[in-house]
Amino acid sequence: METDGSLSLTEDGLVKLSKSSSKKSKKDKKKKKKGKKREREEAAAKEKKKLKVDGDGNGDDDGDGDGDEHETAPNATNDTTTTDASEKNKPCKDNPTGTTRLFLGNLPFTVDDTTLSTHVSPAIITHIKWITDKESGRFYGSAFIEMRNSIDAAHAVGISGSELLGRPIKLNYAPAREGDQWPPASKVITGGPTGGQAGTGKGVKTMSAKPDNCTKLFIGNLSYDITDDGITKFFANVDAEIKAVRWLSHLDTGDFKGVGFVEFWNTEACEKGAQLNGKNLMGRPIRIDWTD
Repeated sequence: METDGSLSLTEDGLVKLSKSSSKKSKKDKKKKKKGKKREREEAAAKEKKKLKVDGDGNGDDDGDGDGDEHETAPNATNDTTTTDASEKNKPCKDNPTGTTRLFLGNLPFTVDDTTLSTHVSPAIITHIKWITDKESGRFYGSAFIEMRNSIDAAHAVGISGSELLGRPIKLNYAPAREGDQWPPASKVITGGPTGGQAGTGKGVKTMSAKPDNCTKLFIGNLSYDITDDGITKFFANVDAEIKAVRWLSHLDTGDFKGVGFVEFWNTEACEKGAQLNGKNLMGRPIRIDWTD
């Protein structure tokens, strides 16, 4: 060290450390401290990154494999209506058998696939089979539906008793019998010519041109047991409030002809009422047409 000038001997025989060497020593110590600090920071960053990857990778900290997607019903806005075959009929809460076929009863005659699908949302219906008369195509007010998976089926059964278009509907599990073709080939099956509507039977007559600001409808093919209260409730299914009803009878006998006229408070209500043309009322498909 004496040769490189870092140490020197004084006249008194004392060893003296040069200033440059002292400064260099201090710098080396600081450099070592910074290096260790940087190493600690890098190690902490790596550990934090590792923990983040582990947390995001499986979304299931308890390791049981049943994350949130298995605990809640799927969202109805999902683009897909299918699910993995192994998961479709997997037993779940309130559906221990994993059944995905359901029976629906007490349905309103104005129901269609859109209103029914909206009602059971967020669960998703993949197939609907409206139960209709084989000869006339008249809707019986019941149906079978296939749900996307067992969780969706459990959700739907859970809302049994809720009101759909003014009627409390019934939903029950209904496993397909051996030999049944289920689910059906078509997504919507009905006895009538109009695909999505349940209550449109065969032979529904096309309505005439609607008069401007029309508030009256002709109604025909009515049951002889129809009453003012019965017809009022029928149109109430589509929020069409009736202002007045007039039944037509034979002049000679006074017997009811099975036809009449209904007047509504405004043309909007009249238009809603016209949507019931061909729907089943007391076992008969009602005939509706515009009238002045």
